[in-house]
Amino acid sequence: MRSIPLLWAVMISVSLALAQTPQAKPLSPFEQELVNNQNQFMQALAEKNVAYVNQSVADDFQGIATNGDFYDKEELLGAAHEGMPKDLRVYEVRVVRLDDGCAVVAYNLIVPGARLRYRHMSDTWTKDAGKWKLKFQQVTPNLWSATDFD
Repeated sequence: MRSIPLLWAVMISVSLALAQTPQAKPLSPFEQELVNNQNQFMQALAEKNVAYVNQSVADDFQGIATNGDFYDKEELLGAAHEGMPKDLRVYEVRVVRLDDGCAVVAYNLIVPGARLRYRHMSDTWTKDAGKWKLKFQQVTPNLWSATDFD
């Protein structure tokens, strides 16, 4: 009779151990380089480091805003002059390698205080003379949060 509670305890322990979420696989060096690059770019936007943003964005850059309008490098640099909140949060970063010199970095972004504070982002980076340049960006608002206010 004593073995039944012990058996239940072992079965519950094994079930709980198997039910835990598996750890995310470590990033490859390629993915880590792009994640680091993306983080530096976002930090430069938050710190109004226009020079860094300028050198990190391709001259023929194009972006699509939350309203579907296109914007170019000059408009992105204008936004860099204004800066982003220092407490913006980037999470769930994914890197999709297209080839050795091109990748899409997709992530979620929270911009505190912004009208559309929750956003899905897709940034396409290309290598130009050995340096990563932002070539294309698409901002998609989370529809469930489009009317949220702080």
